[in-house]
Amino acid sequence: MLPLLRKFTRRVERSEALDRAAAAIAEFIPPQLRDHRVTTVLRGKFLGHPLHPIAVMLPIGMYAASAVLDVAPGESKASRALIGIGLASTPVAVARGLAEFTSLEKDQRRAAVAHLAFNGGATLCYLTSFRLRGHGFGVVARGVSLLGLTLIGVGGYLGGHLTYAQGAGVGREAGGWEFSQVGTSTAAP
Repeated sequence: MLPLLRKFTRRVERSEALDRAAAAIAEFIPPQLRDHRVTTVLRGKFLGHPLHPIAVMLPIGMYAASAVLDVAPGESKASRALIGIGLASTPVAVARGLAEFTSLEKDQRRAAVAHLAFNGGATLCYLTSFRLRGHGFGVVARGVSLLGLTLIGVGGYLGGHLTYAQGAGVGREAGGWEFSQVGTSTAAP
């Protein structure tokens, strides 16, 4: 499994086909916002590290919890409520991710585009599942949720790769962490 994931991430990093989508996303973010105070707040400069990883915890947690409730009998309303909270909190995570996008290098942007695509697909699955649940299609809705959770797993893997393997956002903000060549870290002055 690990060799397949490595091969997948290498293909994403080298895929020139993703450059066009990355350019479109970069154009979507107005140049005035790239160094604007709102963007620096969204990126977490005041904390010294990116806020996007923190912001994704709520929707991912809600979606994962809904999957647990999906296997418990009689918990369909609670599962739908958790999906609703996840959907409501997703725009904050997206905004923080787009703010981070402005600071990425070319190969990082490719990984970010794939990360966004998988997580966007997951969001569509959960929105569909939410709607299906509201119309009584519980079995189909649970299947769509499972697909969404799978897409979140792939998107999360790419997000982790973006941060840990590609170093996106690492040591960028004042007070953040700097990593040495051997992988040890020290607090930045």
